[in-house]
Amino acid sequence: MRSIFFAFLITAIFFIAGCTKNACSNAEAAFPGTWVIADDAPGRQPADTLHFFRKNGKNVIAFYSAGSPGPNWPSQTETEYKFENGKLLYKDYSGTSADFFTVDSFEWVTAEKKFSVKLYQILLYMSADYRVTYQKVP
Repeated sequence: MRSIFFAFLITAIFFIAGCTKNACSNAEAAFPGTWVIADDAPGRQPADTLHFFRKNGKNVIAFYSAGSPGPNWPSQTETEYKFENGKLLYKDYSGTSADFFTVDSFEWVTAEKKFSVKLYQILLYMSADYRVTYQKVP
């Protein structure tokens, strides 16, 4: 009886772990492409469009970043990203660290189609302490 229970328990653990892994893989696979701020006004604004793609075997995010993190920085940012435990992470593009920065405010609005974040966690503008919603361009 114990061996049947133990076999059932092991199977259940593998099933749950497999589903969790697949869910994360599907979410990460949803990122590649172009994402724009929903209902954004016309014109080019910093981080109004995010491009997620693969480059040299790594996941990369690129966006217009004029003025972020300061006035003499390049106006185009390109840095590595990953998606773990339901959160978006990217390498610090300011050059102050080689670590990944966690976008704690990341939330799916519509799974794999729309997400929201506090803009300062993308742009590194202290004054951008408000939430924006990105939607994937088909």
